[in-house]
Amino acid sequence: MKKLKNAPDQLVEECLKGYVAAHKEIIELEGDHLVVRKRKKGSGRVKFVLGNGAGHEPAVIGWVGPGMLDANLVGEVFTAPSADKLTEALAYLNDGSPILLAVQNHAGDVLNANLAYAKARKMGIDVHKVLFYDDIASAPKGMEEERRGMAGMLFYVKIVGAFLEEGGTVHEACELFERVRDNTRTYSVAFTQCTHPVTGMDIVALPDNEIELGMGVHGEGSGANRIPMPTSAELAKKVCDVLLEDKPYQHGDEVLVFLNGLGSTTTMELSVFYHDLLNYLGTKGIKVYDGFCDSCLTTQELGGVSVSLCSVDGQMKKLWDRPCECGIWCKGEELYGEFTKTPPLECGRYSCGRLGSMLSVPNRCQSLC
Repeated sequence: MKKLKNAPDQLVEECLKGYVAAHKEIIELEGDHLVVRKRKKGSGRVKFVLGNGAGHEPAVIGWVGPGMLDANLVGEVFTAPSADKLTEALAYLNDGSPILLAVQNHAGDVLNANLAYAKARKMGIDVHKVLFYDDIASAPKGMEEERRGMAGMLFYVKIVGAFLEEGGTVHEACELFERVRDNTRTYSVAFTQCTHPVTGMDIVALPDNEIELGMGVHGEGSGANRIPMPTSAELAKKVCDVLLEDKPYQHGDEVLVFLNGLGSTTTMELSVFYHDLLNYLGTKGIKVYDGFCDSCLTTQELGGVSVSLCSVDGQMKKLWDRPCECGIWCKGEELYGEFTKTPPLECGRYSCGRLGSMLSVPNRCQSLC
């Protein structure tokens, strides 16, 4: 597989430098593989932090920014950040304010996060830890705490990030996080194979005429759930039925939908499939409050999709609707009262936010005014 790269041991560092340079108005690189938001929260506000392995971009460096994460510590390719690196990052971020550390439920992530958490607490850092899991293919119903963390974490990051941006306490944030997690389910399907960007070895190998149901983010799958390639509408029904069986959303429930492309799935394919998902959920009497459709958590050039559903209450809907600005998403016109004005335009207005952004880059939408 042909891939753009230089020295393999510099791959992650160069990736981070390039991504940050492309989004320099939102994020910056500090320390060793630590991506932080450029516009910091005020003193005393809870910081929201997550660590993960590289290779899944834009997850989660592209999720750092106002209304989302405050920082992301990135490990090597498909490798969780070490306990020492995570401890160093927590110490670097520590200003006496509470820190909420979100942990993906993968063995390495959990082990290293637990060690770092214990070390940080001994150092007097006010760190709190929450674990997320949503992949229903990785453990059966009734064993939810054994499930892997997957793309459904977007719901936690967006909703809890908005809550903390507005000054929520760390204990309330932990309770909200768990409520969102318990209402979230994710199921994935892989279409085509992918390779490790450093070693070149296959991560996933699939026959041309088959897909695999329930594939994990690192290619986890037994091969027992392979079926011939269906139509988009057929696959939408199959995926939704699996999700609805695991968590029986009731008729009239309102849900958030996140359709995530796994790497090489085109926007055309995602759009067709998203349309079919909404249609099928409608036949079940489930109301889609809002949705998101993009490739936000990938595994290199893996072709496929993951579908995440989250049932929402009034508070969760309000927080979902709040503004955010990060690499993957600019939502809303004004960020918590901090509207960045540009110099007066010929029309006598300031930039108006019609592009759906908080306009941290001056003059971003002058052409529309």
